[in-house]
Amino acid sequence: MLIKALNDYYDFLADQVAPAGTTSQKITHIIMLGEDGTIRGIMRAEQMGELNLTGGTNDGTAILPERTQKPGIDANIIEHRPLYIFGLNYDKKTNTFSPEDKTDKAKKSHDCFVKTNLEYTEGMTSDIVTAYRNFLKSWVPENETENAELMNIAKEYSSAYFIFCLDGHPEITLHSPDGEIMKKFMNSLSTEEQIDGVCSVMGKPAEIARIHDKIKGIRGGQASGGLLVSFKNSAFESYGKTQSYNSSISKDVMKRYTETLNILIGDPKHHIYLDDLTIIFWAMSKNDSAETSTFMSMFGFGDEKADAPEINEIIANAVKALSDGKKIDLSTAYFDENATFYIAGLAPNSARITQKFIYRDKYGNIFKNAARHQADMLIDDAKKQISVWRMLFEMKSPKSRNETTPPPVIAAIFKAILSGTRYPDTLLETILRRVRVDKAINYARAGIIKACINRTARLNNKKEEITMSLDKTNTNQAYLCGRLFAVLEHTQKNALGKLNRTIKDSYFSSACLTPARVFPNLLKLTQYHLKKDEYEANSNKLMCEIIDKIGTQFPPTLSLQEQGKFMIGYYHQVQDFYKKNDKQDDKQNDKNNE
Repeated sequence: MLIKALNDYYDFLADQVAPAGTTSQKITHIIMLGEDGTIRGIMRAEQMGELNLTGGTNDGTAILPERTQKPGIDANIIEHRPLYIFGLNYDKKTNTFSPEDKTDKAKKSHDCFVKTNLEYTEGMTSDIVTAYRNFLKSWVPENETENAELMNIAKEYSSAYFIFCLDGHPEITLHSPDGEIMKKFMNSLSTEEQIDGVCSVMGKPAEIARIHDKIKGIRGGQASGGLLVSFKNSAFESYGKTQSYNSSISKDVMKRYTETLNILIGDPKHHIYLDDLTIIFWAMSKNDSAETSTFMSMFGFGDEKADAPEINEIIANAVKALSDGKKIDLSTAYFDENATFYIAGLAPNSARITQKFIYRDKYGNIFKNAARHQADMLIDDAKKQISVWRMLFEMKSPKSRNETTPPPVIAAIFKAILSGTRYPDTLLETILRRVRVDKAINYARAGIIKACINRTARLNNKKEEITMSLDKTNTNQAYLCGRLFAVLEHTQKNALGKLNRTIKDSYFSSACLTPARVFPNLLKLTQYHLKKDEYEANSNKLMCEIIDKIGTQFPPTLSLQEQGKFMIGYYHQVQDFYKKNDKQDDKQNDKNNE
């Protein structure tokens, strides 16, 4: 599905994709050549102002002959890599350039570049090509280790990509579509297609791609790029077909899907990163900015300062409608709710790029399910949106720096959000374990627990038990035990003030798992606290009310769902105490101001 969808989306990117046989290359610097081949200056691309790179797909890129995919040293026509162009290595520690290295890679790369391009441009006479050939003949890496122009860009050298223009005429570029080099290259491309199979994507006879182009920008992948389709082991080959002939994907489709995928990953409006997972998304339309920007905001990846007011408004209205038990009205939405929308998760492994999930639906359905997710997460009138990255953050130990969420878990969470199905059991289990171990529950963790419990109940046609804020009518024993624990902790704090270790530190985890073993001892201990509690009457009254609802016996053990209700009961009661304290402080301030 992914390759077919990318191939179809290619048609909407006509103004962003390179013609067949060429590639769109990011350019960071422009080398200005004199007629004698000397470098008169090296300018950063952005310093050229609004200069349109002739032969570019958009600002900052250039259309160049197709880049080589071969490993090792292999020069391109119109080279853009610094090691090939200049034949110099840069040492950050000593801030020096040198042509020497252990494998002579710099020298071999530059020699290959010079030989390839001199042979290709033989007989060309335009001013820019003449200057280019003079540069190839005159540049000696050993003599340019202190070149002033290179020293000016030394810190950017290793990650820079270059293109050539004529000094004083930045509009005359080496890669111009009307230039001698590009004309020769385009004429050399074969127009006759070799038909040696049936394309598995289009279902038509076509020339099958032997090797697929690399995809760059996948988090955790190789800097040189990775392959989505590859067969590096003979065990995966069949019917006498080797390499990527096994996939039966035509050259044309291969070029289209790889180009499209690289554009999506290179565009911050079409991808996000979650730990080791790269997630791309797009709507099947020429301009899908309305859909993608709203999608990013729904998942907490939008820029709040840059987000248009209408995006925030429509999201807030949708979440509020669902929270109030109403349907979402998209009649005034500025996006196309009927547009087909794709979301795919990609991750690298040692051999290639793997697809962890792909989801397709009408955008309106995806928006409604994402809004339902946010409404499910709302807790105790919190105005903060719980983003997906915050959910993953809460699943990790606060002491860990390098812990990541496994891609299958992220994929399962996305599936639940996008399709409105149950959240994975792993999500609830992990959050409950983190609360027990860390002995801390915040609005994000409480919201996740509430969403998991309520969605499971709703999908099983049962009543949702967890409300947004304290529910004094809730008679669930686990919820009441959580409330009671909060009251006992509150009583201890009122009686003894700030402590290094409270009953929460000592008993929270065991009280959550086995209430019947813990609460009798806690109630005995609380009798001492009540004698010193300034608000003894109120604490004792609330404690008795909760115990009366629990009944004559505490539950011996609590299941995962019940543990979640315990924690929500605790969280709700603690938040209620905070609200009362805030009201008391406000009243006291009013009296002081009278």
